[in-house]
Amino acid sequence: MFYQVNNVRLFVVDEGEQSPVLLFLHFWGGSSRTWEQVTHLLKDRYRCIRFDHRGWGESEKPATGYSIETLASDALTLVSTMGLDNFVLIGHSMGGKVAQAVAAQRPAGLRKLVLIAPSPASSTHVPDEMRQSMMNAYTSLDGINATIDKVFKADDLPMDLRTQVIGDMQKHTASSRLGWPQIGLPEDVSTGLENIDVPTLVIAGENDIVDPPARLESEVVQKIPRARMVVARGVGHLLMVQAPAKIAALIDDFCRL
Repeated sequence: MFYQVNNVRLFVVDEGEQSPVLLFLHFWGGSSRTWEQVTHLLKDRYRCIRFDHRGWGESEKPATGYSIETLASDALTLVSTMGLDNFVLIGHSMGGKVAQAVAAQRPAGLRKLVLIAPSPASSTHVPDEMRQSMMNAYTSLDGINATIDKVFKADDLPMDLRTQVIGDMQKHTASSRLGWPQIGLPEDVSTGLENIDVPTLVIAGENDIVDPPARLESEVVQKIPRARMVVARGVGHLLMVQAPAKIAALIDDFCRL
């Protein structure tokens, strides 16, 4: 289904009925399908809502609006539009940075926060050569496959899942593709992290070189008062696709505490 949010049509998948609601935010290059294997394991116990960020998947792809602040506003507006008053926010990578920006505003219905290989809320500056590589990563099939294998350390994906991930990475515009390396990644949305007052679980991938465990410990866990971290063994940056059962179990256990 589609919801009109901040003058943009967002594609939303809403499954299950039981509280609390689990609201999922995907990574740069992902879509609501990123979470499909995880929500399949959780939707009998929770209401699971996952959506395509503007510029990705089936959502509308405007020319502007790719700052973290705007993406956070999209998420908060969707929460209000859907009347969510008891929810757990779950974000991966770029979606994890958006989730931190949302949680820093302390929305009334937020009960817990799960950050999966999140990009830190503070500015991340990369060398020009690396940023240029990121800007071109999704412009060719060779570039996409290299990103999956060498950057995201997910060369173990079975062919059906690799095909899905490739399809998601191709479903963008120049504005949404460039929005993360040019705008979102260097953006600082760390104001208010110290005021996040809900239990927070950070899940790191043991083999992740994008947001490795040591970086997440120092730049995420230590900046959020009630945060703790667990490390998922044997996986890279695409944890929810590489090890969905493990990620679903960690989320379920955390929500039951």
